[in-house]
Amino acid sequence: MKHKKIFKFVFLAFFFAFIGAYLIEKTGYYEYNLQRKKNLTKEQMKKFEADIEKGNEIDLNDYLENTSVDYSNSLTRTTTNVSLKINKTLKIFLKDGFKIFEKFVK
Repeated sequence: MKHKKIFKFVFLAFFFAFIGAYLIEKTGYYEYNLQRKKNLTKEQMKKFEADIEKGNEIDLNDYLENTSVDYSNSLTRTTTNVSLKINKTLKIFLKDGFKIFEKFVK
């Protein structure tokens, strides 16, 4: 009985996900977002070309949009820092260990 409920839930979740993806595709939402990004790029190119013609000082960062979003929080930043420190420590131990092992082999 429990397996039937799990199967039914998984099937319904996939079905609704498919319906959602189908509606997004048919309404053109994805294509609209791609077109909007392309238009922004064209606008930035026109602005860049106009600044070149005027002889203004050019900084590429003025024409590029940063669309990446930082979703990290204190927990992810902390775990990343701990992981990097562990990685550095292990790297040092392995290098030293292989140097000692190399001396034994020679």
